[in-house]
Order: sequence, then structure tokens, then C-alpha cells
Amino acid sequence: MAKWSIRLSMYDIIYEPRTTIKSQVLADFVADFSPNLLCEADEELQQILSTRKMESWSLYTDGASNVNGTGLGLVLKSPQGDTLAYSICCEFKATNNESEYEALIIGLTTAVDMKIAHIKVNCDSLLIVNHVKGEYEAKD
Repeated sequence: MAKWSIRLSMYDIIYEPRTTIKSQVLADFVADFSPNLLCEADEELQQILSTRKMESWSLYTDGASNVNGTGLGLVLKSPQGDTLAYSICCEFKATNNESEYEALIIGLTTAVDMKIAHIKVNCDSLLIVNHVKGEYEAKD
């Protein structure tokens, strides 16, 4: 220990031995995760998930492509106002319309992974919006 203390002292690092864990911490941990409380936690989780499914989230997407590459951006906004922003740089070349589709697909995939049941999608591409609504038909 003395050798380590001497070597670490030149870096302004001080060695402090690990202290013991108090028995109350272990007792609290066991109490927090006891099987009796597991049922209550499951019920609370189900209530949260059921209210989350009824609320509507918002998804904002945008995609862009140029000679430097393809970029996607999306923002998921919860009913409570919390936002999750994503910026994605793609490793493939794409047109502007393809990048808009990619942003929409990744946004919807993220929403499905988060088990969001109701979502309002906002997209700045008229082509994508009309295609999703069924007003336009895809050629390729």
C-alpha cells in the first residue's frame, strides 16, 4: 500500500481504503425488493402503462441529403412536455425524399419500441404526408 501511495502522490491522488457497508443499507435493499412489494410495483406499472397508452405523443421528423451525406432528425414529445431529440447521420447516400422516409420510419420504430400507442406525426414533406394519407401513390 505504501508503494501505491507514493506513486499516486505525484498525481495528487490520495488512496483511501474502502469503508464497510452499513448493515442498514443491505436491510433497506432487501426491503425495497421483497416479493411482497413486487405485486404492488406491477400494479403501479400497469396503471402507468395504461395511462400512457391513452395519451397522445407527438413526433416531428425531418431528413436532408446533400453531397456530404444524409442526415435525419426527429423529436418525440410526450404528453407531459418532455422531449427526446435524435440526430442521425446515415452511412449511405439517399435523395431528400428517401431521407424523409427514413426519418419517419426511425421515428415510428422508436415509438413502437417505447410502446407508444397513440402518436401524432408532423412531417414537413408534402410527398410523405400525402402518401401516408393515401392521396398519393408510390411509383417505386
